Amino acid sequence: MKLLFENWRRYLTESKKDVADKIKEVKFNSALALSVFRDKGTLTEAEANTLEFETSLAENPNEEVVKGFYISLYGGPRAGFLTYYSLDELRMMDLHKLKGHNAGFAIKDGDDIVSVHNNSALSGLANKFMNVAKEVGGMRLDHFDGFLSGLYRKHGFTNVYEIYQWDEQYAPKEWNFEKVNVMDPSTSVYAEALAKHAYEDPSALPNDLVNVQAEGSLDLKINPNLKYNSYRYGRPDVIMRKLN
Repeated sequence: MKLLFENWRRYLTESKKDVADKIKEVKFNSALALSVFRDKGTLTEAEANTLEFETSLAENPNEEVVKGFYISLYGGPRAGFLTYYSLDELRMMDLHKLKGHNAGFAIKDGDDIVSVHNNSALSGLANKFMNVAKEVGGMRLDHFDGFLSGLYRKHGFTNVYEIYQWDEQYAPKEWNFEKVNVMDPSTSVYAEALAKHAYEDPSALPNDLVNVQAEGSLDLKINPNLKYNSYRYGRPDVIMRKLN
């Protein structure tokens, strides 16, 4: 996977096709999750408690739920995103779809939360989905740094265990290049580490490799000046998180 990123260890062992596939997957899941987490609906706890899930488990797929989840995932206004997961791939996941609604999430490979989506008329589902996802075994997730960083951190995913840095050569097609503030803790894993280098002008950050700790946990080398400008022009890194 990862000629897209400056992770040469993986580059030595994984193909360019794996790179492209992984980036499509991260883009797909990030875009869906953004639509859920940016929804400021006011679903009350009482209302959330009335919602029930239909489930298909990887060890014993329920064909009706698998097909329903597929329709739920790709049947809404955001269906323009690349269709990443096939029916066969969904059969190998634990699927959790709200009964009567095109909304839900999946657990891939036993603990990886993916396909958090809402193509229904309901709103304010983010907390419900994340709480249930953790209850049924969701322990990790990945996303592009930005708005989702602060949201996932609030839900307990504070262990940043790996980062893949942007490489323009492998920018996803139709990438929207939304500006990200690398100096804002709510949108960047680097904010705390770069604060001591920022001075009065963030654009004057050091233009050399420096050692930093992403969110105070992961040691790596970055060029602060390049990172600032990369994020400024909508080119953030991919963040891998686990529950702490």
